[in-house]
Amino acid sequence: MVFAVKKPVAQASLVNDIAFPQGPEDTISAVRWSPAANHVAAASWDGKVYVYDATNNTTADSIRGISLLQSNDKSPFFDCDFSKDGTLVTGASADKKIYVLNLASGSPDTLKLEGHEAPVRSVRFVDVPNVGAPIIASGSWDKTIRYWDLRQPSAIATIKLDERVYAMDANAGVLCAATADNNMHFVNLASDPSQIVRKSKSPLAHQTRSVSVSHDGSRWAAGGIEGRAAAQSVDEKNTTFSNLSFKCHRIPSATSKTHTEVYAVNTVTFSPVDKDVLVTLGSDGVLNLWDVSARSKLRSFPSVGHSLTAGGFNRDATMFAYAVGYDWSKGYTGNTIDYPKKLMLHKVEAPLKK
Repeated sequence: MVFAVKKPVAQASLVNDIAFPQGPEDTISAVRWSPAANHVAAASWDGKVYVYDATNNTTADSIRGISLLQSNDKSPFFDCDFSKDGTLVTGASADKKIYVLNLASGSPDTLKLEGHEAPVRSVRFVDVPNVGAPIIASGSWDKTIRYWDLRQPSAIATIKLDERVYAMDANAGVLCAATADNNMHFVNLASDPSQIVRKSKSPLAHQTRSVSVSHDGSRWAAGGIEGRAAAQSVDEKNTTFSNLSFKCHRIPSATSKTHTEVYAVNTVTFSPVDKDVLVTLGSDGVLNLWDVSARSKLRSFPSVGHSLTAGGFNRDATMFAYAVGYDWSKGYTGNTIDYPKKLMLHKVEAPLKK
């Protein structure tokens, strides 16, 4: 499906965006905001999760680095997340461990959760009924989803899957995980977190890069390597989207009228205040905003000239942080020494929908 394109918003520009203080020494793989403050975490391939305070964001100098989570032996971090109260930051590492940093204590000591048998691809703090402590859900290349109670050293529950977890998200009692066999798995955290309640084939034909669940748990979206994204209802009986998938991050070839350049969709993420608004970021360096209910493009920003690898809204959708870095789409030859590695802050002009 091709979305209708509304008249571009005049202010659709990234020229006034603010750079975060220099930190990551390699590509940023994930960006997550705190639900409780304007703090943002960026997980990097350099083996660190950087935590910034963007409350004062008038200039690059006013954004402060407030903490740092480090893995053993500089193993890359693939994902990160904040606890619901914003006091904890967790990171998913290639060294098979989950790291947890307590921001409130001020201590540099980190908790390490061990049990996965392969790199951990995704982590999310989740709400589980009748548990009086933060719970982390982790998805791994060892073909499992595991749950962790920070008061215990081992996983409290494990879901075995047929393939590796490539992307995962959770919101409002719904967990969604995409696996290497191109299947989507859904868990009802409120009823039974240890069981897959639904497994379905992905609407995307090729590898999934990113998954997002809307703030109310009613919708999910996915982006893949074929320059396509999809948005669906969590409830199969709700046919609002009718298996909606659409092309994005595709550019007509400059050398051939019959060819199209296809770029991976590295991140899809819903607005935390409007389940209709979906953002996609691609290897073409373009950030797009979509209205999935109206099946239209809201805004498209000019390419930054380099891959966008991760991004996300703050808690009230007044800011959007996005990462520029190399995504290995062109192999080692494309990873030049001067390829930019940075985190940028965009102030969102309201309203997103008119």
